[in-house]
Amino acid sequence: MNDPNGVAGDPRDLLRRYGLRPKRSFSQNFLVQPAAVTRIVDATVALGSEVVELGPGLGALTHALLARGCRVTAVELDRDMIEVLTAEIGPHPSFDLIAGDAATFDFRAHATKRGARLSVTGNLPYQATGAILRQVIAQHDAMRGAVLMVQREVRDRLVAAPGRKDYGALSVFAQAACSIDTVCRLRPGSFYPPPKVESAVVSLVPRETPLAEETESFRTVVRAAFHTRRKTLRNALRQLGDDSRTDEALRQSGIDPGRRGETLTIAEFAQLGEAWEAAG
Repeated sequence: MNDPNGVAGDPRDLLRRYGLRPKRSFSQNFLVQPAAVTRIVDATVALGSEVVELGPGLGALTHALLARGCRVTAVELDRDMIEVLTAEIGPHPSFDLIAGDAATFDFRAHATKRGARLSVTGNLPYQATGAILRQVIAQHDAMRGAVLMVQREVRDRLVAAPGRKDYGALSVFAQAACSIDTVCRLRPGSFYPPPKVESAVVSLVPRETPLAEETESFRTVVRAAFHTRRKTLRNALRQLGDDSRTDEALRQSGIDPGRRGETLTIAEFAQLGEAWEAAG
């Protein structure tokens, strides 16, 4: 069982106790480094005590968050993990367990229900990272922030600057909405079973004033620019099927049509999105 200080039992012991094995289909790699649990929980609690935990698994973060006085809503898809969490935590006045997919969770509805903005945390399953990040970024207005475990490569994309090879649509959408910091980096040995990649914990805190408003036109030009990275902006936007609108939007924006999307700042993408809207 778990100690009163909120330290969960070793994941390997829990798996043996319940006759379970990590499931590849759920990208299950359980955090076994107590110091990392502490870093993640500290960063999450600093944002606020109304917490949504995505994919709690065996409850390493869950127990620590509850011990710190947080109200935790855990969203878990794996029925075996739900059984373990129910048995290990039991009835708790500050814990709610939702059987569901973190990639489709309605953060805004939950924030309204709780009457508070949310602190979101979780060790994201690698196969669902993109979908979950899109949800978090799209609904950032319902959050105080998010502290998430991702692959190191995803972290690199989140923080990449224009002109870097990792800079892409995810970089633009995430940085436009949030300030992003690295909480810690973790090697494969921090998990059971060890993944084949290194991981990082990132903190995403919504900006008081976004660097760009994520309108449909903004999304359109960003996605088009990075869909064919090696094309010039003119050729990339012409893939949308309206040459005259492309030429007019580029003229209005004042951006060189010969540049590639990977060189544009977020402010320039915002200009281009506004021009694309006006040209339509």
